Amino acid sequence: MQKLTRIEYNTAALQRLVRSVTFFKDIVKVNPEQFDLLLSVSEFVQVQAGETVLKKGNQDKVLYFLLKGQMSVFCEDEGQSLNIINPGEVFGALSMVTGRGRSATVKAESDVVLLGIDFKYFNDVDDFSLFTLETKLIAYRMMVHNIRWNLEVNKMQHPTHELNKKLLTIPLYKGEKGGRDELMALHEQSRLMADLLCEWNDELNVQRINLLTETSH
Repeated sequence: MQKLTRIEYNTAALQRLVRSVTFFKDIVKVNPEQFDLLLSVSEFVQVQAGETVLKKGNQDKVLYFLLKGQMSVFCEDEGQSLNIINPGEVFGALSMVTGRGRSATVKAESDVVLLGIDFKYFNDVDDFSLFTLETKLIAYRMMVHNIRWNLEVNKMQHPTHELNKKLLTIPLYKGEKGGRDELMALHEQSRLMADLLCEWNDELNVQRINLLTETSH
């Protein structure tokens, strides 16, 4: 992986790619200064085809947005791809919320451009010294949406799985939007859903490994 320079950050093409991502687009609408601040603590990275960006088990805490190219998700370092990541999508959210190591390995299928954000700036939901309440709300809405989407994929693929019942028990916030109460609720909701998704993925990964072992004999 190769980090881009600050001069390269400001190219019109790269700025267009960033602003096409829903998360950043929403922040620009609310507060352009917060958008500029977010970019100042982020890193743009170029990755060549075949390179590994995330390795299962690693403890790094960077949330990535794919700006250009395509990436694949693997249960282990090798094997069949479990999922494809396309431009505009975010990945690496589970480690940010749970504090666990990376749950999967992610590799570049083509030459790609990424934007990485250290999630330490968002972990303390009561600290608004750098990012505002509005910015943190956008961040946690994005996190909740991303994790829930992955849970819904598991649900569609395994509609009779017993963990579907746990998904129904996770409370949805029904109070007033835009305040600290919503932020605290989203923070807790993301944690509960992330724990459930990790449990579900761990079980599915064991099943895949067992199936591969059986078919190799």
